Amino acid sequence: MFVYLLKCLSFPLKQVLLLFAAALLLLPAASPGFAQNAGGDAVYRFLLLPGSARTAALGGNHAALPDADAALFLANPAYLNAQNSGNLSLSWLNHISDVNMGVASTAWHYEPVGTIAMGVRFINYGDIRRTSDTGQDLGSFSANDLAFTAGLGRTLAPNLRAGAAASFIHSGYDTFSSSAVAVNAGIYYYWESARLHIGAVVANLGTQLSSFDGRTENLPLDIRLGFNRRLEYVPIRLNLTLHSLDRWEMPLALDEGETPGFSTNLLRHMIFGAEILFSENFQVRLGYDHFTNEDLKVNTRLDTAGFSFGAGIQFRGFVFDFSRSSFSELGGVTRIGIQTWL
Repeated sequence: MFVYLLKCLSFPLKQVLLLFAAALLLLPAASPGFAQNAGGDAVYRFLLLPGSARTAALGGNHAALPDADAALFLANPAYLNAQNSGNLSLSWLNHISDVNMGVASTAWHYEPVGTIAMGVRFINYGDIRRTSDTGQDLGSFSANDLAFTAGLGRTLAPNLRAGAAASFIHSGYDTFSSSAVAVNAGIYYYWESARLHIGAVVANLGTQLSSFDGRTENLPLDIRLGFNRRLEYVPIRLNLTLHSLDRWEMPLALDEGETPGFSTNLLRHMIFGAEILFSENFQVRLGYDHFTNEDLKVNTRLDTAGFSFGAGIQFRGFVFDFSRSSFSELGGVTRIGIQTWL
């Protein structure tokens, strides 16, 4: 099936896809610790959170969404194109336990170069109580995460784009702090005759500049491959993204050393999403992350962990986005976004 698809694609795209696939195969050999980078020992895991209400409503960081706004370059820098020029996107996230996250992004198109974007992500974890070993109250301390990102996207051929982004990351928890640099690289292709969008991205490939306690830790590397298809007779776009492709086994926190089977691992790599297009100005979105569902669900009842929904409304030059994501008994997460053109 894969060989047949390659025959149907244009020659320039085949070259790009083959080079990208070769890069994915060579990355594990280039870094002995590569397979553990996306595991539970990685720091700066806030980089894996969706950067917009739209992606959050669709279940996570999809790699092949059409009509992407400036904020989505944080998920795949190849989204950037001339239509993003002047776009300003702001979003706010009310996370679990009074954790707040803000994201701001903007993009400008400069013809000799391409489309340039800037973004900032900030998380405040609120006041955290400090106690002694015996439980004595010693006051409180603060904790924050911050990432500045600059990206560039270019059109390489009709319906084919590529992009890259670099981030400076800083985290401060009480008296401990750490900083790092990371890069994202991606491609994006629209197969017009099949109404199919294809995207791939290598995210958070980088290294620490300074560590919290003198011990170097891994960044949350994530390799994603995404597909988006508009149905022919129904105004619905379906999304599928395979994430964490740098590692095959996806054990849960409570697996206790058990090795997941093939079908279990495959489903845990998948994020599903759907957009119902009522009009150009109003869309309803649904999403599902199977790994999140299995990791957080309570087995004694039907659980909505990993499910998400939302909507987008365009009105007089503004786009308002809303999403709600479930994390089972931990609670739900609400994200609100607004974008306009300068």
